[in-house]
Amino acid sequence: MQLSDFTSFEKLISPTLIKILYWVGIVVIVLGGLRALFTAFSAGGGLLGALLAIVGTIAFLIGWRVACEIYIVVFGIYDRLGEIRDRGAMRPEA
Repeated sequence: MQLSDFTSFEKLISPTLIKILYWVGIVVIVLGGLRALFTAFSAGGGLLGALLAIVGTIAFLIGWRVACEIYIVVFGIYDRLGEIRDRGAMRPEA
């Protein structure tokens, strides 16, 4: 990526940031799930609390993945529209 692409917003950095935030979010969700799991056992929640912690963690992981994919798709559409625009500009007019 050249500096001119960065300053003219031709190349977006958001997809890269979203991928980084995705992995950070995964770590946070897993750590939160582990904390919920340990809290369930220490607070006397037993197996039901542990099951809810596991199911909740999986649900959050799936939701986080879907949210990040939506953002990636939006930026992918922007990139594809730019490619279509560039290809249309190269065609000679009839």
